[in-house]
Amino acid sequence: MRMIFLVVSFFAGVAALYAQTPVVKVAVLLYPGMELQDFAGPADVFTKAAEITRGGYQVYTVSMKQGVVYTEGHVGIQPDYTIRQLPETDVLVIPGAPMAVIDSLRKDSTMRTLIKQYQDSVSVVMSVCTGAYLLAEAGLLDHQKATTHYFVADDFAEAFPGIAVVKDVRYVDEGNIVTTAGVTAGIDGALHLVERYSGDRIAGMVARGMQYTPHREEVWPQAPTGMNGKGDADLVCGMVAIDKNVYAEYKGRRYYFCGGTCKKAFLSNPGKYIPRL
Repeated sequence: MRMIFLVVSFFAGVAALYAQTPVVKVAVLLYPGMELQDFAGPADVFTKAAEITRGGYQVYTVSMKQGVVYTEGHVGIQPDYTIRQLPETDVLVIPGAPMAVIDSLRKDSTMRTLIKQYQDSVSVVMSVCTGAYLLAEAGLLDHQKATTHYFVADDFAEAFPGIAVVKDVRYVDEGNIVTTAGVTAGIDGALHLVERYSGDRIAGMVARGMQYTPHREEVWPQAPTGMNGKGDADLVCGMVAIDKNVYAEYKGRRYYFCGGTCKKAFLSNPGKYIPRL
């Protein structure tokens, strides 16, 4: 009887623990052209954390306006909410995108207002990859440390001299602001937040469930022409054109592309892309 009592008491204690733990509400911002893994990686981390903690996390997506949002690879996602409908949120995740998309959003006053608006109403704002540009443009990173995709690290430092860019890391934690390096580093940043909210045991269970080995420090690879992705940006998709064998000549100038698909799109209508320069 005593053994049964102890078992029942144990499970009752576990249930009480989860019941007393506040639910962490996570909103992932969606916008046209965002990098798919920037969104999917953190969302998966928090979703698995919700399963392991029996509802200790709520994850939802939010967009600027109603309707399906198409990612960089044209994968359609139906957001749960628009910004006007967004419920109370603890963590706001802002994915990155190719630089052509980011440059456009940096000029978007609505995006800047949105980020500033939620700076004080959420506990943590986390950017993934080039999403750091959007936080910096809104003034959230002034006089702080931050990181971003290694391809554009030097450009980021030049664009925002008041920000201390940290290299060779997967994420930077400044308390209410977390910035991560490129793409999959968003998983590390999200796991770090799960550890902050739920402890290293839960974070470890999530990582094992994803068959992922998290780490904070990492020696960055060297970009082919330095860490200024803009100088080698594909005019069509905005990605860095690594392969210098994929290019097209137009009006006496050479343009590089990430692959044959973008090169073909450019050649079909060069005037559509040249004005971006």
